[in-house]
Amino acid sequence: MQAKTDGGALSFRSLLLAAIFMIVGALWIRKASLIAFTILVGEGTPPVPALTALVLLTALGFVIHSLTRTSRWRREALLIYIILSASFITIDANGIRQLLATISSPIYFAAPTNDYGLIAKQLPVWIMPDDVDAIQGFYEGNEHGSVPWGAWTPALVAWGGAFMLLSLSLICLVSLFRRPWAEHERLTFPLAELVLRMGPDPAEDSREPQLLRSPVFWIGIGIAALYNGSNIAHAFSPSVNAIGQSYDLGRLLTERPWSALRPLNLTFRPEMVGLGYLVPLDVLFSVWFFYLLFRFENFGATLMGYQLRGFPHERPQGMGSYLGLAIFVIYAARKHLAVVVRAAFGGPAPEGDAEEAIPASVAFWGVWIGVAGLTIFMVAAGMNVWTALGYVLLIFICSLVYARIRAQTGLPITYGIPREEIAVTLLDVQATSGHPSGLVFRQETAFAVFRVLIRMVFGQLGSYGMEGIRIARRARITRSHLLIGLTLGLLGGLFLATYLHVETAYNYGWNVLDGGTTSAGYRTTQARVQYNVLQDRMSGPTTVRADRTIARGVGVALTVGMMWMRGQYLRFPLNPMGLALAGTFGGPIWFPIFLAWLSKTLILRLGGPHTYRTLTPMFLGITMGHFLIAGGIWGLVGAFNEEVARRYLLWFA
Repeated sequence: MQAKTDGGALSFRSLLLAAIFMIVGALWIRKASLIAFTILVGEGTPPVPALTALVLLTALGFVIHSLTRTSRWRREALLIYIILSASFITIDANGIRQLLATISSPIYFAAPTNDYGLIAKQLPVWIMPDDVDAIQGFYEGNEHGSVPWGAWTPALVAWGGAFMLLSLSLICLVSLFRRPWAEHERLTFPLAELVLRMGPDPAEDSREPQLLRSPVFWIGIGIAALYNGSNIAHAFSPSVNAIGQSYDLGRLLTERPWSALRPLNLTFRPEMVGLGYLVPLDVLFSVWFFYLLFRFENFGATLMGYQLRGFPHERPQGMGSYLGLAIFVIYAARKHLAVVVRAAFGGPAPEGDAEEAIPASVAFWGVWIGVAGLTIFMVAAGMNVWTALGYVLLIFICSLVYARIRAQTGLPITYGIPREEIAVTLLDVQATSGHPSGLVFRQETAFAVFRVLIRMVFGQLGSYGMEGIRIARRARITRSHLLIGLTLGLLGGLFLATYLHVETAYNYGWNVLDGGTTSAGYRTTQARVQYNVLQDRMSGPTTVRADRTIARGVGVALTVGMMWMRGQYLRFPLNPMGLALAGTFGGPIWFPIFLAWLSKTLILRLGGPHTYRTLTPMFLGITMGHFLIAGGIWGLVGAFNEEVARRYLLWFA
């Protein structure tokens, strides 16, 4: 299989189709996710509108045979998917919506009972608009729906520049690790392979035929249809029994010490089971093992009579595991990175550098320009320089580890990155006196505002960039076409997200959008939580949180220990990725991952590798069926029939 990227994919036709799908998808997200707040179709991994567009382009190739006589249509369809995957993550709930809520809520919710008014005065207008009338119209709407763009422009331009800088530098970061991951560690990039197998004919490898032509694939579609069909039927007619989305075992655990096992939910996520089938067994086992271990650690402490606040500190341990994995990721690629550093300072380029999506020296400097630029941006807004640098580095480190996990597992977990822990890790080692100076107050306020970056799921963009690079290499898409496509996707998503969210707010009122009723929705609530934390830190003394910091150290130690054991014993059953995922987002994912582990184990033991390969399309069909039925078809219902859709609410987190 050739790695060289030598095929054109960027044309007037592909750009036009990408623009059409982007606009239609943005309007779909606006209606279903922002206004109706039913199905967050753009939040999925991958985004449902992007996957739907790829399936439609593939089906069009079936109907118009002349399109598939060459591989040009396939390359164009795959590039369109890459463009859309980069854009929709910004348009949906955890993109610009988070930013708008963060930079507007202090002014609108300022009251004598809080310090929001004082908070708003700490920041320059290019970070947070100061026009009270403009902010009031944003939250309450106005008669004509007219937008006072002048009041918003300085902040939106500044944040837009920071957004592009962070996004492109993260793509540079992951591109530096493509060769070690793909050629040395032989990672499989399951999400990219799923997209490649869903793309139009002719495929690059005849041994992996188009999935839509596989009868076994359609069996998986049928299983997903059966599951979703029962829930959809129940939504239309509540008298019909449904499989449901989860079962709470905690309802059975009401007496101490058994109540310490809560939360313990059996969540049904077909897409997780389907893609989990491709994940190594040790990773699957480790996820559910560590999550249950956390539950029984708490049970044991309660049984012994200990009342420890926050114990067993799952999220700090998950963050520690991320830091430990970062050590492994960088150490495993040390030889390649040494060559990259020499090339960046004038030495010879790495072997095969001309075939990389981004030349090694360009990617190296792109990363450090991003780190330096974002740090300067934060410091200019008032943040302490060392806190800003540490924060930026943690964002890059966690995004890299998340991309590494995606490259090996392909698990569709949007919140698999320790979002809040990135900021809390720094806050936990910074005590406050309760009598801050003006400088300290401004620094803490700036940090509270910039916490929005971790809620905007930027780690996803790095992973989509890596998967886009993988798809482009496999489909032989020209390097320049890939980079132009990614950039256009980011810019298009940024523009559409900004325009549609602001315009919708002035027409409807931000208070009733995003699930809100009279005091704004979910994203605004998240923003206000951060400002309340800021108030607590400024109004009273806070101490260093040694317990959580120690828990992060335990996570690092456990991860390093497991990596050492895996090097010593070939069949060591625990994988540190399991600790990272269980600690970060274990509750909603442990049970579907357990089902994937059980299914794969039984199939391999009873049927062997041949049966495993034969049934792979069926599990991919379960994944695709859930995305297209629950996300695509039901997502359209969610846009036009809110009452029914609310009886079967779906998030692809």
